[in-house]
Parts: sequence; structure tokens; C-alpha cells
Amino acid sequence: MIIISIGNELLYGKTVNTNASFIAEQLFNIGIEVEEVITIGDNKEDIEKALNQAFETSNWVITTGGLGPTKDDITKKVIADYFDCSLVMDQPTLERITEMYRRRGTQITEVNRRQAKIPEKGIALRNDHGTAPGIWIEEGEKVAVILPGVPFEMKAIMIEEVIPLIEKKRNKNQVVIHKEIVTAGIGESALSDLIESWELALPGHITLAYLPTPGKLMLRLTGRGNKAEKELLDQELEHQLDQLIQLVPQYIISTKNESIVEVISKKLIKKGQKLAVAESCTGGFLAHQITLLPGASQFFEGGIVSYSNTIKREILNVREINLKKHGAVSEFVVIDMAMNTMNLFDVDYAIAISGIAGPTGGTSEKPVGTAWIAVASPTKTVTQQVNYGTQGGREVIIQRVAGAALYLLYQQLQ
Repeated sequence: MIIISIGNELLYGKTVNTNASFIAEQLFNIGIEVEEVITIGDNKEDIEKALNQAFETSNWVITTGGLGPTKDDITKKVIADYFDCSLVMDQPTLERITEMYRRRGTQITEVNRRQAKIPEKGIALRNDHGTAPGIWIEEGEKVAVILPGVPFEMKAIMIEEVIPLIEKKRNKNQVVIHKEIVTAGIGESALSDLIESWELALPGHITLAYLPTPGKLMLRLTGRGNKAEKELLDQELEHQLDQLIQLVPQYIISTKNESIVEVISKKLIKKGQKLAVAESCTGGFLAHQITLLPGASQFFEGGIVSYSNTIKREILNVREINLKKHGAVSEFVVIDMAMNTMNLFDVDYAIAISGIAGPTGGTSEKPVGTAWIAVASPTKTVTQQVNYGTQGGREVIIQRVAGAALYLLYQQLQ
């Protein structure tokens, strides 16, 4: 499978190509690996060249982008020319678009009507979130799937239309099974060293993928085999999973595709306990990560972004002597922040963070990337100093510090 991402905005560096990663993940989940991602602009010759290149090595191509109503959106016309057919009106799509505009209280325009045209050799893939339908074209062994570039439109069509169609055409005798473990508190290379012997001993039909994001590292075991052997394959994967768990139990937070916030939330809700946070260098990112979870109000009371020393003193009652003697980025200050946040919000646990996210502000004693974290509870307060250096810049440092804070809380809940 080859993905072709189309759009000048992708080449200007102003838009991140999240569509390709989403499509690749959805395909991987059903056992299909992407061989290549090609990124090009809205140019007829470049699109034709990319299609020729893709179909030389694969019979399957998925494109995104260039299906909008403006003059620079030329993908649909180029695809029709490539498959030597004309654009024709797809009546069900036209009716859907017309009804969409009627509900908005506006009349459909000629430009909007043209959105319902598709290559004559293709079939329309329903788009309930926009005007441009997806398109599925088959010619001989070749299959081209044409999707809009708007991410939420593309995602819906991919899940609801494309994946089911692909699965219908797949070899029914083949089966792919995934098993996942989420780890935290350890980096990818360090974890790889710990499990190297086990990983090298995996049989050829079982592969391991490392899927890192700031704050967590997912390991995905994938087994491939015949449908008749599905039960045996599943048992084999479970056995390998058990071996992995025994190697690094202290770093495993879930055997499901769960974030550390989800795991923490279940523990707090089960015990009827509450959490609050006080953040300095992370600027509310930790609270944001928590409140992204639906139902966070069941365990999360709130937080304070105490960015300045004035707020640390006047709102969180951080002692002046600690600020002057040890500085805002210190164990003494985050202990004050955590304990006073716990009392201020009347919660069972409180997380406090103070650090230097950069790119300036570091010293030889406290370089950029340094942070102190504290987790307070009614029985004790634990602290940790981390230093992530300058790799990835300010945004990545913030993400990694927040991830470390969540892992420190997770350890206390254990």
C-alpha cells in the first residue's frame, strides 16, 4: 500500500501531514503495511508522476487532498484523466449535498454541485462531514482510493467506508492479531536493551513495534498466520506477552491501548479519590491532558498555573525563604506547591511541577530541560528531579515533564 499526500500546504511546512500517519495506523491495525508515503503539491504533472511511481511497486494507492471546490483542487480531474474517463454526476452525493445546504438555510451553488462529480470508473464513498465524497476506483489489479484532505472528513470515510471495503477484498485465509502493552517511566532505547534477548528470540511470524509518544511508550506485538490457526496464534501471542511482562513489570501500566491518564482515572474513581495540580513550566498542559479524558470531573478538582513567583507566594503559600534560598526550580518549592495545593483544593493527591522549558533561562546548575516534580498525599510527599535536555525544544520538554509527573503519581497509586 502506498499513500500519496497532495497539497501545497504540506510542502510549505505550515501543515503537518497527520493524514498519512492516521491512514497508516488504520491499515496496520488490519495487517496491511504501508510501503511508502509520497508528498507532493497541487500540480497535475506531479500527481501523474506520483501515481505512476506508486503503481509500479504496488497495486494499492490511497491519496488525500485536492478534492475541494477551489481552482487549486485538481486531484479529481487528474485521477479521471489517469484512468481515461470523464467526470460524471453522482446523484446520491448531489442529493446529500443539496440536503446539507438546505438544513443550513442556504442554496446550493454550481461550485457545490461540482463537488458531487466523480470519475466515471469510480464509486462514491459517502462523506457525512463535508461536500467532497471519497472515491474508490478499480481497474484490473489496480485500486485507487481518493480521500479529502480535511482530517475529520478523511478519518470518517477511512473508518466507515474504506476499511470495510479493503477487508472484503483481502485474503480471507490470512489473519492478523495484535497485542499491546503500554509502558511509562522508561525511554525507548533503555527498554529495548532490557528486552533485547526476548525480542531477538521472537519467531518470524511475530513482530514487535515500538510506538513512542511523549510520556508513554506502547509496544505492539503482531502475529500473522492462517485463519485456521487463529486460536493457536492468539495463545502464542499471549505467551509472548506474559514473558514480556515478567521482564519489565515495573514499567508496564496497561495491557490495553490506554493512556496513563485513563489508568490513573480508574484507580482514583474506584477509590473515590480526588486530584489537583499546580503547574509552572508546563503552563496548564498537565491539566489539559487530564481534562481531555471524558468524565475527568469524577476525579479532577482543578489546577493552578503558578507561573510567577508572586502567584507561588500569594496563592500557593510557597515560603519566601525557599524561593530565595533554593529558587523556584527546586525540591523545596515543589513540595510547598504540592502540599498547599492538596490543602487548598481539599483533595487526596496533588501534583506540582516547576522547571525550565527553555530555550533560555537555564544555568550550569539547572540547565534547560530541568524540572522538579512532587506528588503529595495525606501520608507522604514524593519528589523527582528530571532533565530532558534541549532535544525537541520547549514543546517536547513540556510534554515529557507532564508525562513524568503522571508516572510519579501512578507509582504512588500502585
